Order: sequence, then C-alpha cells, then structure tokens
Amino acid sequence: MKNIVLLLSICTLSLGQDSSPINQNIDYTYSITRASFFNYGTSGYELDGFIELQMKKGLFAESSINYEMGDDLAYQNDEIISINSSIGIMKSLSTSVYVAGGLSNYTEIKNDNLNELFFGMISKYWTGIAYIGIQGDLAPNFLGLLDINSFFNNNIPIDISIMNIYHSSSKDPNIKKANTNEGGFDIFLRLTKDYESGISIGYNFSRERYETPESVTYLKQGQIYQKNRLVTETGFFHTIHIGYLF
Repeated sequence: MKNIVLLLSICTLSLGQDSSPINQNIDYTYSITRASFFNYGTSGYELDGFIELQMKKGLFAESSINYEMGDDLAYQNDEIISINSSIGIMKSLSTSVYVAGGLSNYTEIKNDNLNELFFGMISKYWTGIAYIGIQGDLAPNFLGLLDINSFFNNNIPIDISIMNIYHSSSKDPNIKKANTNEGGFDIFLRLTKDYESGISIGYNFSRERYETPESVTYLKQGQIYQKNRLVTETGFFHTIHIGYLF
C-alpha cells in the first residue's frame, strides 16, 4: 500500500506552524535547522531526516529524506526511499504576513521524479501554498495549513494544526490514466510537543487516499486473462513520532 500524498516541503510547512519568522526581519536572518524523526503508524515504520538553511535577503534551501520500511524493520524490496528538496525566497508584506516562492523537486528512488514551482502566503493563523508541475500537463496541488494555537490567548501545552492537501485533475487523459492519485483531497490533524532539549513527540490522524493493487479478470476472444492495476482508495491513518531537533 502506497501513500499517495506528496511529500511537500517541510520548510514551507514549518513556516506556517512556527512563529519564529513572525515579527522578525528575515532580510538579516541566518540559521540552520536539522531534525530526524522515527515514525510508526498504520502504514508501518518510517525514518525522516531534514535540514534547512535560511539565508539573508529571505533566501532559503532545504532537503528531506523519507525511508518507508513498512510493517517489518528488516530490509525488503518493497521499501520506499524518497528525497524532497527546494530552494526559494520569502519576503514580508507586513510584520505578520509573508509571501514565498521557489522550486521544489520530489524524487522517489527507482520511481517518480517531480519538479514543481510553488508560491503562497504565510501568516500567524494560516498558510496557503500552490504547487504547479513544470513537466508536461501536470495538475496543480494546493496546500492549506491552519494553526489552531494562534486563535487562543492562553498558551496551549501542545501545538495543534490542521492541514488539507487538494490534488486537482489533469485535462490530459493519458496523465489521468497513469496517475491515479489525481483529483481529491487529504486532511491531517497534527498534535506536537517540542521540548527545550530538542526532543519532539507527536501524533497525526489523517484521512488519505492511497494506491493499492487490484486483480482484474476479463474475457477476450474466448480466453480468460488476468492483470493487476492500481486503484485509489480512501482510509484513515494514525501515526506517532519521536524526533530530535538540533
């Protein structure tokens, strides 16, 4: 079973959840953020690594790697390794509103390679990002992130956010046939607690679409044939994580 939600830029997501850019002059900010996470949930075990570089004039670059091991920690041929990298620039419209844009690349080892342009707006309360493919007639994807904590005056001991990802459908029938993940949305509820020591723990509950193989039997010219095809289904997923930010 393959989760078909794109691994979107962690840098872009974190800007919507982390208040650190707000009320700061990003033109004079220079920082490096690194993190690693171990996840376990409905889809099995995963390892994530991430590094982000924020430079002067609002420039940033980041890269993340995701290793999906499935339900067994032992090495298997069906494991998935993906790398997501992006470069871009962020500019302030006010002390609490920013715009960002850049280029993102998603590579799944021995499988997909996707290049996209992205642009959006970031604020204390919400983040909206659009991703547009630059290879062929790929349909755009849209991401919305709502920071629940920002609506409360009192400090909540955990970070709560809701994220929605919408995949629009391509007008090209060949692309629609090859990419069963086009058309539809996925929604995530995220609960996270970060400690001053750098330890991070959290829980994700999501409704996602995923690809799964289906065996089809058909009759042609008196002969019975059977073939496998990928179909899209919808399910609910639970994931817990523990990580370290440094």
